Amino acid sequence: MLTQEDIEFIRATRREVVAGRERLITVTYEGKPDRDPFTNEPIQGTGGGTRNVNAVVTEVSSLSKAERILVGGIEAVVGDLWFSVDIDLIIDIYAALRYVEHDDKDYELIAQDKKGIGVRNRVEFLARRRV
Repeated sequence: MLTQEDIEFIRATRREVVAGRERLITVTYEGKPDRDPFTNEPIQGTGGGTRNVNAVVTEVSSLSKAERILVGGIEAVVGDLWFSVDIDLIIDIYAALRYVEHDDKDYELIAQDKKGIGVRNRVEFLARRRV
């Protein structure tokens, strides 16, 4: 059974493991849409924006026919981006995240999962290059 001390140790160890491996990325999130007062249809809302965060970034550079990488039930393809972000940096905008910019390229998020042992400590994403 995991104790609170175990969970704290895992969290501290993760910080050590990712130290020096993180890159700065920019995430884009959408605000909550407003509703037209007469028709109740969604209209352009406010509150969206961008945020710079550190992430461990892995670029999917090659896959053989026998290899399949699934992230959140979505199959990764060559050119996709897999990245992991500390959950504390984005928990307030997690549900509204839509895009990420990395290495001067734009990507659309296609899968996202909260991860962690004992407690959620990170979010892992799969992103596909926008054309």
